[in-house]
Amino acid sequence: MRLSKKSLMHLYKKLLLIIVILTPINLFAEYEININFESGFEFESQKILISDLKNSKSKKQIEKLLKRQDWIKDFSIVYKPFKKEVYVSITNREPIFVLNNQFFYDINLHKFKFDNSKRDLIIVQGPVKNEEDILKIITRIDSISSINFNLNEINYSYVNGWDVITDKTLIRFGNDLTETKFKNFEYTANYLFENGKNPCIIDIRYRDGVALNYGK
Repeated sequence: MRLSKKSLMHLYKKLLLIIVILTPINLFAEYEININFESGFEFESQKILISDLKNSKSKKQIEKLLKRQDWIKDFSIVYKPFKKEVYVSITNREPIFVLNNQFFYDINLHKFKFDNSKRDLIIVQGPVKNEEDILKIITRIDSISSINFNLNEINYSYVNGWDVITDKTLIRFGNDLTETKFKNFEYTANYLFENGKNPCIIDIRYRDGVALNYGK
């Protein structure tokens, strides 16, 4: 599956960030917790986690706290005996779109709570019943090799169906996402590339073909 530059930037962003905090594990000692965010520092939720870890009272509480984080894809914990040191390595889930300002979704459609982090992601709005439709739209548009459509927003309504806003044009798919529509979009994109045309609207809702609107 080919993803847009915007999606790839988030999926393959690897920044090493190590945070060291001191937390009382028992009444007689302080433990040094070394946190390695392998995917970088991306979410507001990470700040909250650091604060919660600082207030952890036991090793069991640390593990329970990490398991509750829906934005964590994977983590490992290493306890250094006799040194009072804990090493935590965390891999973040990498979102590709935000749905109704409530949830992030990654490439596997695993959802986790949107925490108002400022991210350069695709914004999806509307009463979406099947998140797979969103991923299908993103995948099929990103698969166009002739034109690089940079997706900004995807809006769904019962009246208009699927409207996709890119940096170049508005793509209107209507309510039904059929293979015929995606093929018509692919043919249209290749035609526009070969003829150097740039319409403001590509309307694929019609059975008889595609309507192009070039504006005034």
